[in-house]
Amino acid sequence: MAVRSVASTNSLETFRTTFNSLGTDVGDLSSLSTTAKGSIVLAINEINTSVTGTGFTLSDGSTTQTIVTGNTLTVTGTTGVSAAVTATDTLTLTLANDISTNVYADVLGAQHNADGTNAYTSIVVKVASKTTNHIYEGTGSSNGYKLDDVESPFVQFEPGNTYRFDQADSSNSGHPLLFYLDAAKNTVYSTGVTTNGTPGSAGAYTQIVVSTATPQRLYYQCSSHGYMGNLARTSSTSFADTATSAILTVKGGSITDSSGAISFGNENLTTTGSITVGSSGITFSDGTSQTSAGATNAFAIAQAVALG
Repeated sequence: MAVRSVASTNSLETFRTTFNSLGTDVGDLSSLSTTAKGSIVLAINEINTSVTGTGFTLSDGSTTQTIVTGNTLTVTGTTGVSAAVTATDTLTLTLANDISTNVYADVLGAQHNADGTNAYTSIVVKVASKTTNHIYEGTGSSNGYKLDDVESPFVQFEPGNTYRFDQADSSNSGHPLLFYLDAAKNTVYSTGVTTNGTPGSAGAYTQIVVSTATPQRLYYQCSSHGYMGNLARTSSTSFADTATSAILTVKGGSITDSSGAISFGNENLTTTGSITVGSSGITFSDGTSQTSAGATNAFAIAQAVALG
């Protein structure tokens, strides 16, 4: 009677099945030999060892939790982490070598188009109800965008990169993502921006190619609903004039907009005509009359503009 073939990893049901399969009626235990009795006792003790185990303790360094027999340890939120339990009740957690999703590297522009073999960085867009984590919670739409499962984060673009906002998820239906010069969507920004498909359907996306001429401040927003997105910053030398839709570029010590003219908005220096800078100073013209400032005054004006 070889009941010792029951292993410690077997359940009580497995023990019963194995025991019964021996095909020998042990009858009165008192009639069994000492060896047979010992085999039965040892096999049962092996089962008892697994059933009455004291378990183990989990700790995060400050708080502990004991996992004992009958309890269940569930691992959730395992993006980039795999969990496996072997037949010997060994739990193995494996951390991926490269976790790119939801660790901000992809949406903060820390990598140059480093999204697998793609020529762009892919960002998965979903739509969900706003929480207090949304900068515009309580303003505009009650829904907001989630980028790689992060609720409407601030995004950092870098010149030379291409970013594709994947809107294939069904929650995007009716919420096309576009870029604007202001959060209120008064002026759309379309340079280097392409769209594909219908949001909420396979293959739908909005893509932006970022360059040194891309404004430092853009807003990704829904074209149909207000304040669903957030600010996207760009490391460039260009600024958006939201009042006139002009893009002001600072380069080589000069300030120019898309038409080549210089405008100072609400600064102390204003003009509705042109400004000419020469060796003798600055000449202001509105197309009819001219006013000149000498070299000394020109220097003071230039210094004021430079210092803001």
